[in-house]
Amino acid sequence: MPQDQKQIFENPTTKEAILPGIPYIYKKEVKYMFWSKDEIVERLSKIPRTLEDISIEIFEGVPPTNDFLQKADLSRENCTDVSCISRDAHTNVGIEQVSIEKELMHPYVDGSVSSEFAVQSTKYQFILPYEILDNSIRKEYRIFQPEELKTMFPVAYKHLMEIKQQSEIEKQEFDLADYRLEDESFLRYINTPKIIATSNLRLQASYDPTGKHVFANGVGIVLGDPTLYLYVTAVLNSSIAGAFPEIWSRQGVQNTSGLNSQMLKRFPITFPKKEITENIISTISRYLIYLNRQKQIAKKYSIPGYQELIDFYKRISDLLILDTYITNDLDPKLLDVLAENITASDEGFEYSDDINLLIGLQEIKKNILNSPDFVKCRFSNEFTNILATLKNTRVW
Repeated sequence: MPQDQKQIFENPTTKEAILPGIPYIYKKEVKYMFWSKDEIVERLSKIPRTLEDISIEIFEGVPPTNDFLQKADLSRENCTDVSCISRDAHTNVGIEQVSIEKELMHPYVDGSVSSEFAVQSTKYQFILPYEILDNSIRKEYRIFQPEELKTMFPVAYKHLMEIKQQSEIEKQEFDLADYRLEDESFLRYINTPKIIATSNLRLQASYDPTGKHVFANGVGIVLGDPTLYLYVTAVLNSSIAGAFPEIWSRQGVQNTSGLNSQMLKRFPITFPKKEITENIISTISRYLIYLNRQKQIAKKYSIPGYQELIDFYKRISDLLILDTYITNDLDPKLLDVLAENITASDEGFEYSDDINLLIGLQEIKKNILNSPDFVKCRFSNEFTNILATLKNTRVW
């Protein structure tokens, strides 16, 4: 292999590959400033636009505990109803299983299980005794009255009554206060596409295209422009986003109970100067949704290649986002190669279960790496210095 090709994408400071298995060429003659962590954080904190500016709403999920709104265990496949684990209100121990009408059940996202790009539902669903009245972005809704619930959804009514009797023996009357959510704000955006952001070890975001998921210990984001969902999802999952907790801290945002809506509203948002760059990042986001969904389905990685492809495409997206937020000086050859190969014309392919799409994504990766123009791409020393600084501070 020629010496030049061996050096493609190698970081001159760390001598590590910027893309997996790919070295790096840099311009030795370029003089550049040394970027410290503080300088990078300061640069990011000066970005005037925030996530709140492009959002219709940023809101927190359902309360994590409620005696009457229980998580339902989907233990049987292809069932006409769902199996709900009833929990003792005092011990939170599962005591029985009952079948609940599907109309009241919604897919549940456990806030403790972080997931990038693709929503990772648990085997549970969540009981919501509410009627959603319209299909607009912001929904009208109402809670079912006890008599309506008893008539229309007798199994759910019986289940909730049993829980009530177990926890409050002396009070036999059943009223709305027994099963109404304390904070109903998230109900306005049930069935509205949204991003679900969680923070376990780090910030992670998944795109919920139907908006049907109920989530706790997380934040929902409904954007004003639906075409931005994939780009924003990629930014929230980018390595550079690891620097934003420092920004929040310097702005006096206290993080005492994990990620919350007030914190996320301050997330700096900037967009590429070139539309083609934004399109590439959004398309890669679609790739990563598909790959992460397949990874969840496969579980044991019986088909090789998932993680390698995830790492490859995520690193390309990260590099483009890093350039967008800080440097704006990527080699045009890189964008040309990516624009030629990274395409996705099929609607909704990212939610397909067609395993053959994996072969297509592997082929795209191969075509990128084998492109003659790709091996000639250059990054400036300033770019690699910033990258090295982020790596050394465990952001990258």
